[in-house]
Amino acid sequence: MRRAPLTWTFLLAASLAGVVEARAALAPNYQRLAELRAILDDPAVIAAFGVTPITSITHVGSDSYLVASETCQLSVRIVGHALPSGMVGPRRFSVSAGKTSCRGGR
Repeated sequence: MRRAPLTWTFLLAASLAGVVEARAALAPNYQRLAELRAILDDPAVIAAFGVTPITSITHVGSDSYLVASETCQLSVRIVGHALPSGMVGPRRFSVSAGKTSCRGGR
């Protein structure tokens, strides 16, 4: 009879270990949100638009966004960085802003 509780304890612990590992990566909607926040917080993006309000951020391809105001556009890439060997967790990345193109001479 003592084996049954020990077996259930082991099975519960083993199943929870899989849950913890599965939760290490962000769900796609949260990953996208992290990327959008990083774009809005990036110093190069802030400098490119100055005081002009950003009106949209469009996902145009894998790791590629188009940030726009009423008169300017900026291509932005998400650059992924590898996790250290054996580590799990959310994707590590940085933002790489391209050149701003504006109508009307900005």
